[in-house]
Amino acid sequence: MALNNVKLILRRTSGTNALKLLLLTAQFSRPSLGPLWGLLLRLFTRDDEISIRYKQGGRNLQAFIRTADKSSDLHSVLEVIVRTAYPLDPAFAADLVIDGGANIGLFSLQAAAIYPSATIVMCEPLPRNIEQTKKHMKSNHVAAELLPVCIGGSPGTIPFYCRGANASSFDPHEPYTDVLQINVLRLNDIIGDRPAERILMKIDIEGMEIESLQDFIPGERRAVIIFCELHGHKVNRAVMEQLFAEHHWSFRLGGQSGEDAVFEARSPAAIALEIPEANLR
Repeated sequence: MALNNVKLILRRTSGTNALKLLLLTAQFSRPSLGPLWGLLLRLFTRDDEISIRYKQGGRNLQAFIRTADKSSDLHSVLEVIVRTAYPLDPAFAADLVIDGGANIGLFSLQAAAIYPSATIVMCEPLPRNIEQTKKHMKSNHVAAELLPVCIGGSPGTIPFYCRGANASSFDPHEPYTDVLQINVLRLNDIIGDRPAERILMKIDIEGMEIESLQDFIPGERRAVIIFCELHGHKVNRAVMEQLFAEHHWSFRLGGQSGEDAVFEARSPAAIALEIPEANLR
């Protein structure tokens, strides 16, 4: 188990919640002792889930890690809760949050804690993730609109290839268990006529980010901050940098993992607010 993960888990959680995350992480980092970790985790398993209580934005929250999707759910918990991959600044005071590729809704819980008056719209196509997201919203008393759609550059339908809870995508070349025909909406269609002046977006849409942002960026004039996972960053970074530079947005690449990287971009109106840039991990 990476020492940095241990330190962050102990910093973000405490007591039995920290113990649960340490045991879950150990299952993957120390598989030789898997039966022992599994035996200990059974003590904390209820209805095939392990609950984690934590605090974000001064609010007490609860997440549920599904034993059937343990690896993907743990990845989401470590990313959003433990490593805080999306460091949100309360000073931005977002009035609309778009969670593109919501997965199980942990980013939306974070955004609701930081921006309690914001309207939250979530987009997630995978049915079992949708059900888990609904549970997270209900358990944490968060109101959000959940759309079973993908985000893209043009409306229509597209084949969506189902794999793990965080590995489904539009790519048919990897093994898959099912294919869904999913509606695609543009970012402007999702925003619609909502009365928003400060918009926060998290976009993790499995390779559709370039066409989505190429459609959205040119006509946008409001204060917008985008956190986005860029797939194939070694090839696509230059495309993104040019897109944002042409329209006078800021662009800053953050943490990189293999072929993927996270970036933060701000519209000219958001730059003018003089809110410090996030410390991307």
